[in-house]
Amino acid sequence: MSPGYFLTLVAACLIAGVFLSGCTGTLPTTSTMTLLAPNGGLVQGQELIAQYPPPGELVDVGDGRLHIRCEGTGSPTVILEAGSTDCSLSWALVQPNVSAFTRVCAYDRQGYGWSDPVPGPITAHTVTEKLRTLLARSDISPPYVLVGHSLGGEYVREYAHGYPAEVSGIVLVDPGSEWQMVRTGENFTREQETLVTSAVAGLRANEQRAADGTFIANLSRVPVDPRLPSYEYHAYQALLATRPSFWEARAVEGESVFAIFREVQRDNITSLGKIPLVVISSGQPMGFSLDPVVNEYANAVFRDLQEEIARESPNGTYRVAENTTHYVQLDRPDIVTGAIRDVVFRVRGTSP
Repeated sequence: MSPGYFLTLVAACLIAGVFLSGCTGTLPTTSTMTLLAPNGGLVQGQELIAQYPPPGELVDVGDGRLHIRCEGTGSPTVILEAGSTDCSLSWALVQPNVSAFTRVCAYDRQGYGWSDPVPGPITAHTVTEKLRTLLARSDISPPYVLVGHSLGGEYVREYAHGYPAEVSGIVLVDPGSEWQMVRTGENFTREQETLVTSAVAGLRANEQRAADGTFIANLSRVPVDPRLPSYEYHAYQALLATRPSFWEARAVEGESVFAIFREVQRDNITSLGKIPLVVISSGQPMGFSLDPVVNEYANAVFRDLQEEIARESPNGTYRVAENTTHYVQLDRPDIVTGAIRDVVFRVRGTSP
């Protein structure tokens, strides 16, 4: 995820003291729960989250458990990597459709969703190593088709760079680039650093609200993306209301995001081999900067970098999903599913 979009998702939404997953500017209404006693929040939280048990498996990766949910049969297995601040539920409109033609797994990074809390700073290396361990211990054999959204795109490219023999294809959904700030300039970088710092402070405040029962007392303060199916919508809301570790993971990833960009820059990824690669760009401009001139330039850089990523394989293609937001998988799951299908069948050497 680009630092500018991190602010679009986080900082703008924190103005109202809430977080919108996939912030759209629309606040869906939900029922309100009354907190009857100081310790009632804990009791009600346990009752609420009990309604939404992990839909997949919790797998020990050495310093905690990661949640992974697999559906369908066939190979290659598709692995879905969520964007920053997000979890496996963001793929709710894509995973069932992909499961019709191959095995597909969505997982939660440490601290996110149903996974155990994050133990420390996040790096692209630790994310890819944890994922690799998770897949091995889940008996999910390579090669994989990796699908990454936003910052998940950098994680996916990092995995393919480190373990090329384990990756047979890639789909990137509106991916960010580690070079966004470098290419846009120092003033833009300073603006993003300031805004991300403020956004992280807001995430820490929401971590406390989840811990002290404030969110349980009023679930309408924890709206999530209305494009999600009903069950996933309410499960996401329950996770955010009852798991401070979810907010902590968001904050830690926010605190780490600039270091992650520098880390991936050092790897200087310019080639992903000859694997099938599809890069999907959203159709609507991003809100990178409050300055309209800077924002227009930052968007141009963003799209140029996405086209460059598509050229990291001679078998890469670049597609624009017209009239979509950054969450293409929620606006047009058919486009994302179609791209995954194209890559899977190219890996198989057959036609869809």
